[in-house]
Amino acid sequence: MNIRKIRVALALWCVAMVAAAQSPMALRINEVLTANENNYIDPFGNRGAWIEIYNSSAGTVQMAGCYITDDPANPKKYMISKGDLKTKIGPHQVVILWADGKAHHGTFHTNFSLKAGEENYIGLYDASGKNLIDEVHVPALAPDRSFGFSLDGKGERTVLENPTPEAANHVENTNPKVDKFSEKDPFGVSMAITAMSVVFIALIILFFAFKCVGKASITMSAHRAVKAGVADTISAAKSETSIPGEVLAAISMAIYEYQEAEHDYEEAILTVKQVKRTYSPWSSKIYGLRQIPNKK
Repeated sequence: MNIRKIRVALALWCVAMVAAAQSPMALRINEVLTANENNYIDPFGNRGAWIEIYNSSAGTVQMAGCYITDDPANPKKYMISKGDLKTKIGPHQVVILWADGKAHHGTFHTNFSLKAGEENYIGLYDASGKNLIDEVHVPALAPDRSFGFSLDGKGERTVLENPTPEAANHVENTNPKVDKFSEKDPFGVSMAITAMSVVFIALIILFFAFKCVGKASITMSAHRAVKAGVADTISAAKSETSIPGEVLAAISMAIYEYQEAEHDYEEAILTVKQVKRTYSPWSSKIYGLRQIPNKK
């Protein structure tokens, strides 16, 4: 019974975690740009204020049905349409909403516009319009400057000199470990020595490993031969392998000479035998030939 209860509890916990990962409460207002002069362009070729929504969870979040507003007194000012498949935000992905007051341009264009050069309020609410998911008070921004998290969905919001719509707010271009190693070994001598050492050590380990495996195989073969009753054959083979190489070479040459020189004398003798045939005019061919007349 206890095991069954534990399994049920784990299953419920997994379901709860999945549901929590897919909850709109994981959404964050990641970055906002109010004065767009030379920045991002929408699909219609217009430059307008935009709001970047970030999914901070490890699961896909559906933001359709949620509300976004620039008026805290009117949380249901704009509802994100439920008829667009792109309202599903993947894990740690972003979606851009254009705050340009042109809702007729589609799902991702709000019915309100942000004011350039002034303070703006943005609130994101769930489908009920009562539960606040996230909100931000955007200060007056210079043209082509944004306000958002330095790291996507984490920390405190600040003014960003380089807006990154539909991209990570911070990109790590350096590796601290690599930089530290480069400072201590600018010419790469230590790296070369380390790499060569690793290769040679690996080769030595492989040599001893194969050697041990070979000895183990020979020992196992000997044990199997003893069990099969061929110990005498093994001992004979061992005794043969103990003969010096010079002796084996001499024996081989002697056997070769013996086999090659066995019929030398017989090959030098020619035997000629006379064949006697009884003469008969009936079997002679000269009688079948035409006689050439002799001239007198």
